[in-house]
Amino acid sequence: MNDTLLPTTPAAVANVTDRRARANRPQPRQRFKIVSYTNRGGSESWRVSGVKRTGERIRENYSDEAAARCRQAELEAEYLARTAEPSTLRSTRLSETQTRIAETVFPMLDKDDDLLTAVNFWREHRHQHVAVESPRIDDAIDQYITWLETAPLRDATKRHWKTRMKVFKNSISNHRVAEITPEVLENYLAQRNTSPGGKDTDRRAISRFFSWCIERPRRWAISNPASVVKIDQGEKAPPAILTPDDCKNLFCSAEQHKGGLLVPYVAVCLIAGLRPEEAKRLTWQGVNLQDKEIRLESNQTKTKTPRVVKIHPTLAAWLKAYKGKPFFPVNWRKEFDAVKEAAGFTGRVDPEAKEEQPGKPFPHDVMRHTAISHFFRNCGSYGLTAEQFGNSEAIIKKHYQGRVSSADTAKFYNIKPKAKR
Repeated sequence: MNDTLLPTTPAAVANVTDRRARANRPQPRQRFKIVSYTNRGGSESWRVSGVKRTGERIRENYSDEAAARCRQAELEAEYLARTAEPSTLRSTRLSETQTRIAETVFPMLDKDDDLLTAVNFWREHRHQHVAVESPRIDDAIDQYITWLETAPLRDATKRHWKTRMKVFKNSISNHRVAEITPEVLENYLAQRNTSPGGKDTDRRAISRFFSWCIERPRRWAISNPASVVKIDQGEKAPPAILTPDDCKNLFCSAEQHKGGLLVPYVAVCLIAGLRPEEAKRLTWQGVNLQDKEIRLESNQTKTKTPRVVKIHPTLAAWLKAYKGKPFFPVNWRKEFDAVKEAAGFTGRVDPEAKEEQPGKPFPHDVMRHTAISHFFRNCGSYGLTAEQFGNSEAIIKKHYQGRVSSADTAKFYNIKPKAKR
């Protein structure tokens, strides 16, 4: 006797009928077959073969059966979709977790190739991670200033960085170094009451501090937040130039002040265009009046590159007349302020804020700008001018051509010491 229970309700009968109908329904024909075979070496492989709707014949071999079946399913789905475009089904060796990570990461990228860039960057820098907890800004800047004391840098550079870093230290919250973001720096710079040029100078000083923090053995941070901060400096004003009369008054004032104490300084800056820090390091041993050359060593120049400055006959006359006087005397700033005031320059210009005080100003680097402008007018060569003053030809073209007339240049080089007048 058959003990199988038969359905007794209409719904149960319909369910059984539906299952039987699906079981007896013809299955779709598989267009792509999998055949296993043994290689000569004894290993087993699986071949996926078939023909796409486009007529392209597929014959692909796999060493893994699962990969072969994934590929078969992909090709079948593509065929049934009635399109030659690839379907969303892909064969992969990724685990389920790896697949989910990939599905999370790719939508975060601008381009798929960015993932390779990110991975390569991480592999290159993964050992440069922060090895210890970074100190707070106050402590880090104090250590940085201590390091500056013995750093192989120019004194002016040290003073400049110390001043700006102390202002930075006193103006932001005492975060840890690794916690400082570009946004923190942008907020700080936005609050600085200075010109765009002054803000960019602040940014560069801060950037050097963070580069120091990244270097071994500290490794207090893995990136420099100042490197991505941009300062819109706008259009820069053209360099200020002294008139020939201004230059004559400055030389006369220098001759009359303490027996010509500042004459060598004014001469090498106003005619040879030396920077103040270059003049500060210059000695008479570096002046060759016979061959009419001034030799500046790498530790004397701003660019750390030795430079030979040709001595113009007018400069030679001034140096011979006051040979032996220091190029950068003690209390230089006080002495030079007195010379400028006697020459009629009673005003001042803040090189950062560009705020003028009453009186005729003496703009920052005006002697060097004047020297370069007249030298270029006299020789007409971008290359010679760039070599003489330690600039690039592009800077000469942009800032110094056509600033003075030939008549003014003739007057400028005709300014002679009292004994020659």
